[in-house]
Amino acid sequence: MVSKWWVWLIIGLCAGALVASAAILAAIAPSSRVGAEYVALIQLSGTISYAESPLTLLSGETLTPSEVEGLLRSVESDPLAKAVVLVINSPGGSAAASEEIYQMIKKFSEDRIVIAYITEYGASGGYYIALAADEIMASPHALTGSIGAVSLVINWAELMDKLGIKAEAFKSGKLKDIGSAWRPMTDEERRIMQELVDAIAKVFTDRVRESRGEKIRDWSEILSARPYLGAQAMELGLIDKVGGLDDAINEARRLAGLPETAPTRWVKPRAPSLLELLLGGGKSHGMKLSYEILMMWPLPSGIDPSQITGSAICYQAMID
Repeated sequence: MVSKWWVWLIIGLCAGALVASAAILAAIAPSSRVGAEYVALIQLSGTISYAESPLTLLSGETLTPSEVEGLLRSVESDPLAKAVVLVINSPGGSAAASEEIYQMIKKFSEDRIVIAYITEYGASGGYYIALAADEIMASPHALTGSIGAVSLVINWAELMDKLGIKAEAFKSGKLKDIGSAWRPMTDEERRIMQELVDAIAKVFTDRVRESRGEKIRDWSEILSARPYLGAQAMELGLIDKVGGLDDAINEARRLAGLPETAPTRWVKPRAPSLLELLLGGGKSHGMKLSYEILMMWPLPSGIDPSQITGSAICYQAMID
């Protein structure tokens, strides 16, 4: 009997310690209180692509539709997340992946307030996905816009001739190897490639018209496909406001009817498992250039070219 008494005493002490610890954690972490409505923060960074896209080979950090879907689902399943701020830092990427992410965010925004906040890059596909938000805000220094598309075809034919290297293609149709790097393009192929780029750009433009409508002040200007600084983008109607992340959070609170003291919570993707790390899985870090590059020219006014060495907008089949 004595031994059992001591067992129950130890169990009681442990239970008391757990309750006390929980109370302390609740006091020092108000953002995790049960019942506290909050603003969810989601980081969307990197070159937009699919997991198996050639863009992932050299593009460094990537942003895939599957990753975005997982983040949105985690917020959607929490009724306390009343608003979302998408913290966007992307120079663009795959047109198809950008469209898929746009549609995900658009559907998600039917039930939640969504603010897109552009930090450094919200160009091309980065701007494309921001269009699905209720409002778009940006840092005054963010590169924003670049509405259009680009496809870059590299041709090695002349170099291969000098090296004495020959390549022969056996194809079922004359246009099967359009864009081949081993021979010069024909005028017909150039026409077809331009038609493809124009068609992709038209979808992008249609998304801008749907989302921004009469807010755009100069269509001929923005359809030049150039990027703009945040303040310039606001003047043209590409974004709604210029500010910092706190301003975007406050706007999300206001639109969602939350108090100014409503907490925020970062929603992050699942951490890679040990096996994934050992096999090289997980996200890479650092935004790098793709093998397909569009240098930004002409540059936005006020930007010194020497300050953006290495800065470019990266694409595959590709949104500019």
